This record gives sequence, C-alpha cells and structure tokens, in this order.
Amino acid sequence: AKKIGRDKNLDTDFARMLEANLEKSGSLEPGTPTNVRITNARDKEFVFVTSEYGPGVIVRGELLDSDGRITVNQGEIIRAFFCETSNGEKIFSTRPAGAVRDAVLTHALQDRAPLRGRIVAKIKGGFEVSIGEVTAFCPASQMENEDADSKAELEFLVTEFSGKRVIVSRRAWRDELRKIQKEKLQQQLQPGDVVSGRVSSLQNFGAFVDLGGVDALIPISELAFTRIQHPSEVLKVGQEVRAQVLSADWKEDRLTLSLRALLQNPWQGQLPFAEGDIVEGVVDSVKPFGIFVRIGSGFNGLVPLSESGVPRGQKHEGAFQKGQTLRVMVVRIDRDNQKISLSYSRVAEADSRREFEQYMESAAPAPEEGGISSFGKLLKASLNKPGK
Repeated sequence: AKKIGRDKNLDTDFARMLEANLEKSGSLEPGTPTNVRITNARDKEFVFVTSEYGPGVIVRGELLDSDGRITVNQGEIIRAFFCETSNGEKIFSTRPAGAVRDAVLTHALQDRAPLRGRIVAKIKGGFEVSIGEVTAFCPASQMENEDADSKAELEFLVTEFSGKRVIVSRRAWRDELRKIQKEKLQQQLQPGDVVSGRVSSLQNFGAFVDLGGVDALIPISELAFTRIQHPSEVLKVGQEVRAQVLSADWKEDRLTLSLRALLQNPWQGQLPFAEGDIVEGVVDSVKPFGIFVRIGSGFNGLVPLSESGVPRGQKHEGAFQKGQTLRVMVVRIDRDNQKISLSYSRVAEADSRREFEQYMESAAPAPEEGGISSFGKLLKASLNKPGK
C-alpha cells in the first residue's frame, strides 16, 4: 500500500517547501525554522540531530511526554528552530523560549511554520494554549472539534504576534496539511493504487475515509460483496482501513475508493450450495418485488413474490421481517451476473414430499424369513386354495 495517511515522521513535503524558502533567504539566524533528522535519542541530556546546516542538538526535555518518555525515534524528521552555535555545535529548539522566544514567534508567523503546544484551559471565546514559555490564545472558531479536548501536544500556526499577544490557529494548520496532502495525492495517486486511511464518518450512501487531510468516499456498493443497508454493518468511525482507488476527479474534489476490491470474491471457486439445495438464511430487506435473503458467507439471493408463498393480492411485507431466519431453496444460480434465485414456497412442498416418503418407508411391512412377508404368505395361501 502506498504510505498515505497520518504519518508520525512529519510531512516531508512541507519540510521540502520550508527548506526551499530558507535556501532563498540564504541565512541562518536565531529563530530560523528548519527540519532536522533524529540521529541519537539515547543521551540523558540532549537529542542529537542533523540538518541541512549541519549537526546539532535539542535539549532532551523538550521531546519528553508527560510521563517522561521520549517522543521521537532515530531517523524521524521533526521541525525545529535554530537558536545559536555554542562551541561549534548548533543548538535547535522546538519551542519559543529564552533569548530566541520572539525570534521563533516572528519566524513562525512569517514562514507559516507550526509550533507544538498543549491546551491548558478553556476560556471565554476560545482556548489558552501553552507553547514553550508562551501562553497563546486560540479562538474557538480556529479549533477543530476533535482536538478541543485533547491532552496531547498539537501543532498550531501563529496568526498574530504583537508584544505579549500571541494568537494561534489549529484549523489553519490542519487546512495547510490538507492542501499539502491534496497536492501530494494529485501527483502520486492513480486508479488501482491501494491507500490507507481512517474512517471519518458513515453516511447512508457510503463511508468517508480521511487520507491524512483529504476525504475519500467508499460507496456503499463497494464496501462488501453482500448487500448491506448501512456502512455501520461493515465499518465504524475511527477504524483504520485499506482500500483501492477507483477514480480521482480533482476538479470536483472527488476521490472514490473500494473496500471490496481487496476482499476475496466469494463467487470465485466452488460455491457452498447447489441448485435444489435447501439452506438457512436471514432476511436482509423486504422490497415491493421480493425478499432479499443473506445465505452463507458473502451471498445474497432474491425470493420473488411468486416464490414467497404469499397468496396473490395479499401484501408480503407483513409476512417477512428484516432479521427473520428462513429456510429457502436455491432455485437458480447465475454465476455470470452473480445472482441467486430463491424460493420460500418450494421448501414447504419439499418438506411435505419428504414427510410422505418417510411415512411410506415406515408403513411398508418388514420382510420375514426367506424374504417373504406375512402379507406375501397370506396371498400365497389364498392362491393355493382349491379351485384357484
């Protein structure tokens, strides 16, 4: 599968754009944003990194979570800001603090470089966000709903910086990511590719999947080989899925995926039933023209009204309910069109015929010695009477 979706190893496309802008400026001054690669995270005081400007370090405490665990791995790329060169070694930081506080904020605003912060309180009109040594304000309108209650560090864009006044936006950063991800997908994605994403919402007509900021639709007909009434029968919000790209219309921002394209087609190979078999199934839906019944694993069949056993002129809707278990006969299998015709009425006829056959077998007199039954002996005796 293509590596598309949320990626902890930073958005390298954004990093390249940022570096390209910095190369144009050609200077490395305090507060300059760049991206660095982690080379060693085992030291007790520093995390060692490398950048286009050479090797450097980040104070380890900046990269620990609330439980004191390191949050980066060797080889991972993160964004950082240049602070100073000390004893020939470059020092970077991921937050505005100390002497470079204002420089970091200024560059973050000018270069649209995100800063990591944590929501500390919900206040009137928005949220108080702690970013390094800075207390910033994020308006409620600029906070994504799913992030409002997060206890983890999030990335924000600085939208205003004046003296002690710092305003940030979570939504602006998410929009930036969506833009970058869309450009990336436009360049890379082709029909037939397999992508990974997270289910963001379920609708009557299908499921939306978030591919790291770009929403794609899996139509309900592409979720499974069986007929389903709602995507919730197959997926749930937040679930990670792999799907195949069916089409990409970037002018209309329409990306269509298929989940069933990666599933094994139950019609391939030998079927678990044959024409004439009586099988047990579950009513999937009741339509004006018949009853859809789910049989086996991955198969749906139709019981036409003429095979429902309901007398002509009477409504069949009351006789069958969704979820009801039925015994039906497989009347016809159309492999080419992957359709199955079923009958409910013929099951009763088959049961009656079987009961009659069983009765006849049990009612037949048992043979006696010599293979002649009592009835046979009486008949033979009658035939042997004088005059016969």
